Amino acid sequence: MITYEKITTRKQCEDLKELATKISLEHFAPITGTGQVYYMMDKFLDPDTVLHEIGENYEFAFILYNGKRAGYYSIAYEGEALFLSKLYVEKSFRGLGLGHAMFERIVKKAKKAGCKYIYLTVNKQNLSSVAIYKKWNFYIHECAETDIGGGYVMDDYIMRREV
Repeated sequence: MITYEKITTRKQCEDLKELATKISLEHFAPITGTGQVYYMMDKFLDPDTVLHEIGENYEFAFILYNGKRAGYYSIAYEGEALFLSKLYVEKSFRGLGLGHAMFERIVKKAKKAGCKYIYLTVNKQNLSSVAIYKKWNFYIHECAETDIGGGYVMDDYIMRREV
């Protein structure tokens, strides 16, 4: 059974960072290296940062599979756009349709909010995720290189999908 747990507390934010680090080390370390993974976790998923983003316009939630936290997503409403900031499933839960379930939930939220499109950023070397997003009717809208500090650069596609 799939359920969701909205993230609102510091403890949940700490748990989020722990889950995100595990997922990112498995998935991104071969692409970006472990140094960048830890840097990004400290920069973007520090509990204070997440709580600040929640106080702005972000929504973070865990997806639960039979009561266990199996992944998470983060979205932000930006006028006519919905920014899909994060959508990740822990390795042992992949292949169960959880990523697709989160995505369908996000599409419904975008429609309800009157958004015209959803966009996201994805590392150009993250070929498996690029393929999934294309399957979900995203297209490469543009490319972006973003200096995130610490000597690290995010080399991404900005992908977009109409709602």
